Amino acid sequence: MNHNMWTLIIAIFFGLCYASILYLFNKKQHYSKPLTTLLFALRCVIVSLLVILFFNPYIKVKKKNAELSTIIIAQDNSKSLILTKDSSFYKNEYPLLLDSLVNKLNKNHIVDKYLFGNKTKEFYKLDYQDYYTDISDVLKTFKKNYYKKNVGAVILLSDGIYNKSYPPEQDIESYPFPIYTVTLGDTTNYPDFYIKDIHYNKTAPANTVIPIRLVANANNCRNESMEIKLFVNNEIIEEREIPINSNHFSSTIDFNINSEDEGVKQIDIQLNNTKNEIITNNNNKRFFIDVINKQYKALFYAKSPHPDLGSLRNILGDNFEIEIIFSNEDIPELNKYDIIFLHQIPFSGMENYADFYQKLKNNKKTPIFHILGQNTDIESFNSIQSSIELKKGAINSTLDIKPCYNNTFGLFNIDDNLVNAINIFPPLSMPHWDFSHKTNQDVILNMNINDVLTQSPLMTFSIDNEGRKNAFLFGTGIWRWKLYDFHNNKGYDNFEELFSKSVKYLLTEKDKELIINYKDEYLNNESIIFTADLKNPSQELINEPDLRMRIIDKHSKKVYEYDFAKKDKSYSLNINSLPEGIYNFTAEAKLGNTKYSEVGSFSVVSIGAEAQDLVANSQRMQLLASLTNGKNFTVGELNQLAECIDNDERITSVMREETNYKDLINMKLIFFVILSLVSIEWFLRKMFGTY
Repeated sequence: MNHNMWTLIIAIFFGLCYASILYLFNKKQHYSKPLTTLLFALRCVIVSLLVILFFNPYIKVKKKNAELSTIIIAQDNSKSLILTKDSSFYKNEYPLLLDSLVNKLNKNHIVDKYLFGNKTKEFYKLDYQDYYTDISDVLKTFKKNYYKKNVGAVILLSDGIYNKSYPPEQDIESYPFPIYTVTLGDTTNYPDFYIKDIHYNKTAPANTVIPIRLVANANNCRNESMEIKLFVNNEIIEEREIPINSNHFSSTIDFNINSEDEGVKQIDIQLNNTKNEIITNNNNKRFFIDVINKQYKALFYAKSPHPDLGSLRNILGDNFEIEIIFSNEDIPELNKYDIIFLHQIPFSGMENYADFYQKLKNNKKTPIFHILGQNTDIESFNSIQSSIELKKGAINSTLDIKPCYNNTFGLFNIDDNLVNAINIFPPLSMPHWDFSHKTNQDVILNMNINDVLTQSPLMTFSIDNEGRKNAFLFGTGIWRWKLYDFHNNKGYDNFEELFSKSVKYLLTEKDKELIINYKDEYLNNESIIFTADLKNPSQELINEPDLRMRIIDKHSKKVYEYDFAKKDKSYSLNINSLPEGIYNFTAEAKLGNTKYSEVGSFSVVSIGAEAQDLVANSQRMQLLASLTNGKNFTVGELNQLAECIDNDERITSVMREETNYKDLINMKLIFFVILSLVSIEWFLRKMFGTY
């Protein structure tokens, strides 16, 4: 028997006993037999209910609810919708049509509204201010957040143009919800010359040749000519004329310019305007290249050739002079290098290990980036550094380890896009090792083993007992991360940011009292935010002194000066915006006779992705609808869309049965039942003369 059954038996027992004493064994009571029976029953029930309330049992309540279907509205908030001739319509009339659609759907459905562009967010204000369009992200977000919910349909309102992540139709056939698409924008193919993409290095060594690759496109301009002009510091350097031989034309053009002396070069690329061209702001592009004299030397020492080496080498760029040696080749003197990369070094059977060990011992300052794998000899590894000790684990096999970003990491800033990319990178391969830390560790990536998050480090930074900076990556196969990043985002930005910032940290002098946190690159539409930490000689955080920053445009030499705001024990500075360019900064604070300073550089770049291709992609919108058993509509058919949703037999309410457990003492009905029974008993006894 369960608890509630025993409570009922005990309550009835007490009710019978009390009623028996009062009415059956009480010789003073003289009622007729029917009345005695009725009073006996009333008192028995009253006492039983009171005893039950004393034990306060719970009761199971089942309730059936009708869950309305949810209609998800995803509205494109990117700039491309207001860069065409219909901009006035989308700013003024279209929002009213959208509100009308929502009001109609609200009558029979739950409507959830979202905006998407740079990222997916709740619908607050439609302002068309996003510089990117990521259709894949918004659909993936709905698939995750509405799992097992009664979603009737997704209504996607967009021009179908994407310029971030991968094509949304790539994996849409398994999508769990029907997608009703509404094609926005201008589907007319006007004549148009436009700059599709430009590839260049943001920095370059002095007195070298700088390669620039331009991808220029033309729509509906067959038998015309595209004139391309390249300017350096407002001086024309080169002109090209490209004949257009098709209505959908694309050409890749390579330029080479001389970097000459140190400084910032302003590069402008201009395309001529074709006749009848309506959109011309995608015909020009300005960017900056920082020419510097300093060049770092890097040593790559690996057991054998490996694709990881190429992936890392590519991110270092032209500012590094790189030397690669393998296996048992002669080891050069390490003092001439600014950074050392060790890939599965030391390894078992390493013949020149003694020489390698001695040269490391003679050089205690050059930072080292360790990449460990199944060939690493962990006993020798433990002897060449004093930060981490490895031991063989219980499993004698290779593990597949996925990365997971550590949210408490603080050596340098990581933006949200990189965090999201890291958490879906493919696994690395590593043996089963046990870890013990000998020095403090700054863990950037933890291990995700079989979708179980652990506190074991996958990538970490430390400073050893000799003062050397170290980075440790426990696993090989980072080349897969680079390819996966390109597959998802059509570029290597996330991969490069992770490792270029790691290298930059290793090359930065340690133990700075003043630390400025900032991004290497800001978009011209975002706030430029700096945070800072200042430590006194006892390594305690302070913010008593004023902290000022002086920013210089390296090209125009214009100077900007700002004061940091103080908050808690830190500093912060928010600059609304700066013109495109490359900037140097100096931050200074003075406490007593001690002066603290920090220098750095960053760039502000123009984002013109939404202006590159402005012809609405109606084919993509139709394809997304057809592959998910939805339908495609034009912006003038929004009324028909609401009717179609209401008439779709798949979109219905769902009956769900809920089971809840409630305390009996909280049920008001019990109180009124007891009060009624007591009142009836009192009235009968009063009527027949007992009271």
